[in-house]
Amino acid sequence: MILIPLYAPSMIPVSIITGFLGSGKTTLLNHLVRQPGMGDTVVIVNEFGEIGIDHLLIEQAFEDTVLLENGCICCSIRGDLVDTLSNLQRKVGQGALPAFGRVVVETTGLADPAPILQTLMSEERLREAYALDRIVTTVDAVNAAGQLDTFAEAVKQVAVSDLLLITKLDLAGQPISALRRRLREINVTAPVEAIEYGRADPLVLFSTSMDPRKFEAQLNITHDHHHVDSEINSFAIVIDEPLPWGAVKRCLETVASLRGGDLLRVKGVLNIVGCAGPVVVHGVQHVFHTPVELREWPDKVRSSRIVFITRGLERFALENVLSTFIKEAA
Repeated sequence: MILIPLYAPSMIPVSIITGFLGSGKTTLLNHLVRQPGMGDTVVIVNEFGEIGIDHLLIEQAFEDTVLLENGCICCSIRGDLVDTLSNLQRKVGQGALPAFGRVVVETTGLADPAPILQTLMSEERLREAYALDRIVTTVDAVNAAGQLDTFAEAVKQVAVSDLLLITKLDLAGQPISALRRRLREINVTAPVEAIEYGRADPLVLFSTSMDPRKFEAQLNITHDHHHVDSEINSFAIVIDEPLPWGAVKRCLETVASLRGGDLLRVKGVLNIVGCAGPVVVHGVQHVFHTPVELREWPDKVRSSRIVFITRGLERFALENVLSTFIKEAA
């Protein structure tokens, strides 16, 4: 298990916009790059031609980088993401680009987002400059049901998300309640919002604040969810007594080492022995953020709650591993 910092004041948050082919990523980006709240933001897209920004340009900084009138920087990926992000930092250091405070990355429609997340969280060249923020997934109200039935990538994009945006409501022609339920079966922690014509507030999409009340609300799962076709399981482990950090750390290290590829997302708020506030854990497959102790609990409840979204990995197995290490630490 690789541990990396969650945030430091000097680190630039990186958000991912993912979603299956035709799910509305471009429409969302078209809206976002025009918003005043996107100043000091770099938007990394696959192709400039897909986004109508010609009339917004104030400067062509480089062949693959343009500056927009609202202060947003648009950049197309040349090579891999690591090179693109490293080059952006280098250009800022040389004075060739203005400093920026946030990055938004668009993935391709068929991309499995997990390797991208691991790159952002573990690549040595990026770890001191950038921190993974939120994964936002667009979901097509018209075609999502068939895509989730057919394509593993579509399920994975939903499973790893922090926020799900249902798009194309004007074309759906039917209620989206069944789709909402389907998304909750795959990912029980991500809020599900519906948007029209890509209209979303960037301050809402890309907030980096860690409000313990909101974080705790995301983990409020009352029963397990199992997505039969994709072997995706979502469940919460709740423990009432304070936990020794050593036991939790050994559990996560063991599971990440043996079954890291099947740990799609891990989020938890823990009551750790010796800590006054709740401790947040957050991981993707083999890579975990360094635990962060928040200032306060959201309410009087002091139970630890860890939510796992896994592929073919059942609750009882993780409960047994954690229980074993807790007993050994006693």
